[in-house]
Amino acid sequence: MKKMYRMLVLGVLTGLLFGGMLLAEELDRDGSVGGTFVRLVEREVGEREYMGIVIKPFERDDHMTVLVPRQREELWRAARSLQEGQKVGVTFVTEAGHKFIKGMETERREVVEEGLEGRRRVNVRREVLRWDEDIREGREAERPAHPGQMEGQLKEVVSGHLERMGRALKEVLGEHLERMEAELRELRAHIERMQGELQELRAENERLRWQLRERGGPEREREREVRREIEERREVREREEREERRESERRREGAGREEREVRKEGEMGREVSLPEGMIGFRGIIIGRIVRKLDRGFVLKVERVTKVWQNNKADKPEASVGKDLIITIPADEETGRPFLRTLRALKIGEPVLVEAFHFEGNRLILVEQLRKYD
Repeated sequence: MKKMYRMLVLGVLTGLLFGGMLLAEELDRDGSVGGTFVRLVEREVGEREYMGIVIKPFERDDHMTVLVPRQREELWRAARSLQEGQKVGVTFVTEAGHKFIKGMETERREVVEEGLEGRRRVNVRREVLRWDEDIREGREAERPAHPGQMEGQLKEVVSGHLERMGRALKEVLGEHLERMEAELRELRAHIERMQGELQELRAENERLRWQLRERGGPEREREREVRREIEERREVREREEREERRESERRREGAGREEREVRKEGEMGREVSLPEGMIGFRGIIIGRIVRKLDRGFVLKVERVTKVWQNNKADKPEASVGKDLIITIPADEETGRPFLRTLRALKIGEPVLVEAFHFEGNRLILVEQLRKYD
């Protein structure tokens, strides 16, 4: 902390001394600037009044103010005659942070009309005004002190600043130290509380371990039961999936058998065609079984007893005396009762059939298949 305090003091002292040196170097420094005139301002330096010429230097964005003393009437009048945007060049001397004019060069443009045609000609006129006398004449009271005197003044200022800064730093550091001590006390108390909680957690951990050892047997048995239950559920799910796959294969085989039966009928020269008047039939037919198929039978129609409201066949009676192919649905669950009934029926027996036409040259059983008395 002492080292930081010394570094801070040394930095402040260095900055003040460096500023004093720059200020001393600025004294009696001559310069010049060229740019465009912006405006006039009034300034007071000490007890004297000055007129300031505000110039925007070429190739720069900032403004510069050069002071003109009132006793130099020629420069005063020339400054008053400047117009905004007019090009102007100024030489100056810098003292105590102010720039005092030594000379000024201006450029004036005049448009002159000549002849009867009114041709215009631009005349450029340059005016140069210089103040060759000592710019410091009559202003000795305003001149800053000698660099030697300034050094003594800076030392006094620096020593006063250091003394005040030292007191302020001691107060600030004292407050920080007090806060840090209070925070350290709170931190120690917090650490003690955490150590107590840690001991309690360790004791709780030991107790839980003992309970696990005591309950290890039943817990493992329950885990085995859960695993067995999971395995059983997985086996049931796999069996169901296998059953679904077999059922799907049986349905495909049933549909294939139906197609083969139809093709077989055609090859044997006994192809059974559906009368045109039966397309879209929905109803009940009575007839006799001519022969059995793998999943259906051939029915010789004796009469049509009923048609439903959604029947689309325009001439169902056209099927009377003709053979129709009646098939059992490919769905195993739906077709199983029809297959049992068909096995019990004999060829030539009269039967009652409720069938619909969906596509192709055959009807499909939907509800009823029974012996007709």
